[in-house]
Amino acid sequence: MGAEYRSSTPVSRRSTLLEEIHVLRRVDVAEGFEVGIDRRQFGQPIGAFQAVKHLMANALLQVEFARPAIYRAAWSYANNSPDRTRDVSMAKALISDATQKAARSALQVHGAIGYTWECDLQLFMKKAWALAPAWGNATLHRRRVADALLGSR
Repeated sequence: MGAEYRSSTPVSRRSTLLEEIHVLRRVDVAEGFEVGIDRRQFGQPIGAFQAVKHLMANALLQVEFARPAIYRAAWSYANNSPDRTRDVSMAKALISDATQKAARSALQVHGAIGYTWECDLQLFMKKAWALAPAWGNATLHRRRVADALLGSR
């Protein structure tokens, strides 16, 4: 376990997770995949191309896969469950992966406009990249979940 994680407070770790959830919602719902419907190439919406559909579906799959873990972590934390550390670690690992995937996929769907100041996506991508390693990366949290389930190595 990293010194940064051990010295952090539960409130600061929780606020980081909440911020990551906010970024995920903004990238997924508000910005990301609306462009796939509106943006046109070769006379048709880019969302009609199979490769773009797969890109968007894979990102949505990770987002939806993370959602129950987030709800479980929130429930465990609110009810002071003895498994709350494991549940929050599982949610952090899944949401970090989902946020990264959604941000990268949204950028690919947006194209170069996603990097510009005119598009809010660049703000959410930067937040996603900054929050992914905050209080431990996904690998650290997966290790914590494994240790909680299988016992320490």
